[in-house]
Amino acid sequence: MSIAKEKSLSSRILDPIMAGIGYMLPCVVAGGILIGVGFMLDDPTIDFNNYGHNTKLADFFTTTGSAIFHFMLPVLCAFIARYHGKDAAIPGGLAAGYLASIGKSGFLGALILGFFVGYLIVLLKRIFDKLPDSLSGTKDLLIIPLVSVLCTGAVTVFFVEPTVGILNAQLTDLLNSLSGSGNVLLGVITGGMESVDMGGPVNKTAYLFATGALSNGVYTIMSAVLAGGIVPPFVTAFASVIFKNKFTPDERKQGYTNFIVGLAGITEGAIPFLVRSPLPVIGSCVVGSGLAGGLSMYLGCSIRAPFGGVFVAPLNSNFGGWMLSVAAGITVGTILLGLSKKAERQVIA
Repeated sequence: MSIAKEKSLSSRILDPIMAGIGYMLPCVVAGGILIGVGFMLDDPTIDFNNYGHNTKLADFFTTTGSAIFHFMLPVLCAFIARYHGKDAAIPGGLAAGYLASIGKSGFLGALILGFFVGYLIVLLKRIFDKLPDSLSGTKDLLIIPLVSVLCTGAVTVFFVEPTVGILNAQLTDLLNSLSGSGNVLLGVITGGMESVDMGGPVNKTAYLFATGALSNGVYTIMSAVLAGGIVPPFVTAFASVIFKNKFTPDERKQGYTNFIVGLAGITEGAIPFLVRSPLPVIGSCVVGSGLAGGLSMYLGCSIRAPFGGVFVAPLNSNFGGWMLSVAAGITVGTILLGLSKKAERQVIA
């Protein structure tokens, strides 16, 4: 009986997330690769502040990729919400996901808000179910979508974003305090932060800190962050191929996709693995990313490109050193994930 309840609770949490991720990943993969190609084709010597948009061809790839990539969190949130709230949950889910994407909460915020919107729609349907049949069309097309969007917007703006904002401020202060304490330690921390929540507030804080350093003429931090961000998709890809018995068939399929996702440095490719096995995946990837970031700093690697993964690696001041750093992080992370993750049990009907 307890096992059945545990499975029911697990499915109520995991199934909506996996449904949302299934719709989100095409946006991540297509958008990320196009952005990476845009940076690869551009010439940063024309105008570094406009990198990715200096030539017409580069601008086409970067702009198109960015447009698709920015749908990632709205799509994730909307389809998590739709799992419980059906089609009526899509407007609120899109609004919440968009607010999370332009705000500070990122992936984690979209995840939480997706469940909030879904259950909010279920509640609203029960509340407005007593309305007369003559108002059923108004209820479905106007009242429920409008109320859900207003409630979701209020929760996002007044509760979720401020809470995450406090966390971001504390993390930024920590990174600023470490700036003068040693480059290697800063590289380990910023690189490892990339894998803590795979696109959430911790990941965003490290990236924004590195972006701010770029504007101040410090390029080593971005190199460490990009090295850390490229590790998770490759760790999950290699681990799913080498340690096959520890991954589901769906995870093994996603693993092959992550070889491509990793080339563009899309950390979010590891999210499907994180959802099913959070502690082994986060732990192994944080160690691997921290190692990659620390080695990148130690070897004096620097880069001006703010995104692009392997596609922009040739622009690194120490291309060989950066690739070595990434390879070391991937190797250690893969071994740790293979050792720490439990083997998948076959379900017998």
